Amino acid sequence: MFFTWDDVVQISREIRKMPKEELDEELRGWNWNDSVLASTRKALLGVSDITSGFCETGRDVYLRYNLKVKEKDNHILQSGRLIHDIFSRIIEKVKYLIYAHNGNIDGEIMYQEMINNIPTIWQEIKKKYTLLSEEYTEWIFRKLWNEAARVYSSALDKVKSRSPYLKVESLVSATIPVTTEFPINGELIGLSRTLRIDALLYPGILVEIKTRQQKPIFELSLAGYAMAFESQYEIPVDNGILLYIHIDWKNKRIYTKPEILPISAKLRTEFIELRDERKNTIIYNQDPGLPQKCPPECPFLYYCRGSQW
Repeated sequence: MFFTWDDVVQISREIRKMPKEELDEELRGWNWNDSVLASTRKALLGVSDITSGFCETGRDVYLRYNLKVKEKDNHILQSGRLIHDIFSRIIEKVKYLIYAHNGNIDGEIMYQEMINNIPTIWQEIKKKYTLLSEEYTEWIFRKLWNEAARVYSSALDKVKSRSPYLKVESLVSATIPVTTEFPINGELIGLSRTLRIDALLYPGILVEIKTRQQKPIFELSLAGYAMAFESQYEIPVDNGILLYIHIDWKNKRIYTKPEILPISAKLRTEFIELRDERKNTIIYNQDPGLPQKCPPECPFLYYCRGSQW
């Protein structure tokens, strides 16, 4: 979960072993103006609107944008946001500590300062996730924070042992090759101007973190972000990582499962088709109706099912 350059090397090796798929240029994001990617600038959607997996019919999009129904939070969604929040805070804190010391920091100091920050960060965290038990929240927070402190203090020492004269900027990049909440403007392909990918792993691998039960539609999210990235930066994105995180509260364990996925023509085409379907729902004000089943984490469950659920 906490990527270092050793992980980047291993991921690159895995990618090189994967079969290469020919990809039609019209499915590249930079061909947004004259290909199947072309889309109206009306009803710009987030990737999560399209690939949330909340509703098979897409009624969640209709309720959110057409009827302006208020979403209702639940413990499943809060648990997911908690993981994302902790992940981002860790990356930010590690980088901050290296900059704050102007690079004059080793692994021992890094680890101790990360641990010293736990009480302050914990007070901020526990105020935000009121639907989760304090015991549950604190256990997840401390477990992930401690793990990251060990990983990045070790990575820092390894980098400094190889080259003791690095500038602070280089030291940060060599220690922690991750940017969280990387911004992407997806307007050119009919998506939101304020997209955020969970993490950009150097030199250019998109990472999406998923904490809910694995679903095929989540793979489409990588395709959406990849095409948006290509449309803005005109850099090809051929692979991405879905990082599944499972919390086993009963046995006090956290399992991580990174899946390297080729951003194939199939995924790109399916995302585009679903994008157009969801946008038409908004533009033509069409209620797509209820699905046969609704997942318990859907924030509109109370509205659609009411006392039935």
